[in-house]
Amino acid sequence: MYRNAIYALLGIAAFASPASAQSEIIFAPGTGDPATAPVMQPVLAYKRFACTGFAEAKARLTQHYPAEVTEASIATTAPLPQRLDRSLLNEALASYEKHVCRWGSGAGPSQIVVVDFAKRSSEPRLYVVDLESGHGLDTPIVVAHGIGSDPDDDGFADAFGDVQDSWMSSLGAARGGELYRGRNGLSLRLDGLDPSNSSMRQRDIVVHSYAPERRRYFNYSLVSARGGKPGTSEGCFVVEPHRRDWLYDRLRDGGFLYAGLGKEGLAQRGKPVPVQPAVAPQSAFQQVLFRQGTGTD
Repeated sequence: MYRNAIYALLGIAAFASPASAQSEIIFAPGTGDPATAPVMQPVLAYKRFACTGFAEAKARLTQHYPAEVTEASIATTAPLPQRLDRSLLNEALASYEKHVCRWGSGAGPSQIVVVDFAKRSSEPRLYVVDLESGHGLDTPIVVAHGIGSDPDDDGFADAFGDVQDSWMSSLGAARGGELYRGRNGLSLRLDGLDPSNSSMRQRDIVVHSYAPERRRYFNYSLVSARGGKPGTSEGCFVVEPHRRDWLYDRLRDGGFLYAGLGKEGLAQRGKPVPVQPAVAPQSAFQQVLFRQGTGTD
């Protein structure tokens, strides 16, 4: 209590969360007059969602899909080619429930990012879904996949991995990290939450965009030269420049991303289902083996 009183006298909030070191820090020149100093207010990039309402939110989202797919429902229901695959949505929600609700703080972002790597890279396949309203289920944007996942350059990701220098995309859940400036400008780090993508930070698998004059990704002159296929990345989630900040606002400092494979997309591609070995990552602790010895040098 005395400590809190001292903090109050000093103008310090006793239980306020510290300013996040993950957010980009910009220094601007000032006048030196304390009266003109800006008042720092903590800002959340996204609305928080309490897991106590997760079951209700999940039920509302499933209402956007037919209860049962039959020949009659197919004949009477208008096609929704851009609707997020229901099986992939269920995977993403189960992952959110595990990582955020059961293993996490019990509250997380109200919007989640879901990427359907079963779709061709020329198709919009990154969704930002509002857990409360369902907004975003039909409005995906384009995103690149790793060149190592598409060795025949046909626009489909055929393999996934989490090995350094593989240039592959990874499947699984990830937490949005801090903003930083790198060779691709302002970028957003990711921390993999599953064994299939736990090395994302070490591999520098991030979210970023590109300068329009560069050759990479969705530069449309390059796309045209390549027969309509957009460029690939080195494993990063690359989006168009005008979508960059919009996506960062929904991922930075604790957002949730899930990359998977929708069943509908896999069925339509006419190729073998991509397989990613489910091998648990070997930590530095697991690399140390103690064996029984003789006691002699």
